[in-house]
Parts: sequence; C-alpha cells; structure tokens
Amino acid sequence: MKSFTISKTGLIVVDAQKGFTDLCPNELPVPKGTEIVPAINHLLAVDWRRIDATQDWHPKNHRSFLGYSDNLYPPHCVMGTTGAEFLPGLGTHRFQTIWRKGFQADFEAYAVTAQHPEFIPTLKAAGIEAVLVCGIATNICCYFTARDLVQAGFRVAMVEDASAGIDVPAAHLFQHTAKAEGQSLGIEYVAWRDVLDHLA
Repeated sequence: MKSFTISKTGLIVVDAQKGFTDLCPNELPVPKGTEIVPAINHLLAVDWRRIDATQDWHPKNHRSFLGYSDNLYPPHCVMGTTGAEFLPGLGTHRFQTIWRKGFQADFEAYAVTAQHPEFIPTLKAAGIEAVLVCGIATNICCYFTARDLVQAGFRVAMVEDASAGIDVPAAHLFQHTAKAEGQSLGIEYVAWRDVLDHLA
C-alpha cells in the first residue's frame, strides 16, 4: 500500500448514527453497525488535515420512507430523534465539520456532495489529496461519497473494517456490486491497521 501523507489526507465519517444500528431496531439496523466504533476512533486519533462527518437528518415524510414515493426504507435518522444521534463512544469531538444531509423531503442524498456541492472545493482548498472514507453503510452512503470524491480527482480509500454494509435488494444496492464498481473507479479497499502502518 502506498503511504498516506497525514498533512494531505482527510477523513470522513459517514452516517455513524444510532438509526443504522440495533440500538434502534425499528429503524434501519445494519449488521455490526455498533462494532465499528473502536476502529473509527483509531482513525480519529490521527491528526489528519481535515476530519469531517456526515449525518442523515431526515424529515418525517422523507421520500425514501415506506409509504412515500420511493417506498424503500423504514423511517430512520429523523431529525432531532434518538436515531439521528451519533453512536455512543464515537470520538465526535474530533469532527471539524458535520454535514447534515437528506433534510429535504423530496430529495434523496446518499452522498454528502448531493446537497453540499461546496464539500469538494473545501477539501481542495485545504490542500487535501487523499480521503479516507468510513462509516455506514459501506455500499450506500459511504460508496456514493467515495465515488464522487474519486471522480473529483482525489485518491480515495474505503476503510472496510471501520464500516458496515447491508444489501438492499429493493433499491438494487448490494455490497459486492458496490465494491466491484468502486474498485473499477480506483477506490482502494483497506483495513484501518494498514492505513496507520502506512503514514507519512
């Protein structure tokens, strides 16, 4: 693995929220969602150039919810509720900016760039050349964020063991498909220990 230069690398923690874990079983629990916190915290302990986080922040009538136009997911991460909170024990004090997304009822936003076009210019202005992506779900919001970043010219690595994924057949979102597509785009799939062993 090529080393990551700390002063030129950003970390983004995607949607590491209770609503995506068994802490909120009636929402959208992703297998092993709570188990990724220690791995994310290891990454958060590094003084990356920037550390950003995204937070699903849905209205009660979001289009993706069951009974609404897309009819895909149980209500989850509704703004101001327990499900929207970050996972217990997560080092949120390390987040420099929290980018809320999915806050418009009629607009789907898997990637932070869907509602925050300024995100990529913010990274570039900070001198970032590489971005580490982790969080939930590996093949959905993490993947779409990583895809947009690699297409914008960044070196992008998905930290698999600091992320958790789930297949959603109704939306044609599958873990193996996302990884294959990601690799074809140039996204690297790595483990957090390997990242920390290759710092410059």
